[in-house]
Amino acid sequence: MKKIWTYWEFDHPLGSTVRVISTPSGLEIFAEDVFKIMSPELNNEKIVPLHIQTQERHVVIQGEERSVKTLNASGIYDLGGIVEKQLIRIFTQWVRSNILPIFQRDFL
Repeated sequence: MKKIWTYWEFDHPLGSTVRVISTPSGLEIFAEDVFKIMSPELNNEKIVPLHIQTQERHVVIQGEERSVKTLNASGIYDLGGIVEKQLIRIFTQWVRSNILPIFQRDFL
């Protein structure tokens, strides 16, 4: 039986929504949301040939079960050869400042 994960949505300053799943090993962000912000020319189909580490999670979006690819922190940093490192730093800093503290409170 596959696990259906719950995700949370956060508004990114660039006007995009960032969807996050909290897993036992840490936060994972929908890959398509990361790409929309950092590199719109990338998409879920292109990341497999690039050998970026992703996870596949099952979620319910608008009442329909879907399989989505997610990136954890190391997967986001693996984009360094494709995306400007400064963009990665800015994005991960935004995650650490605005999203991570919300989930850390749940564990304290």
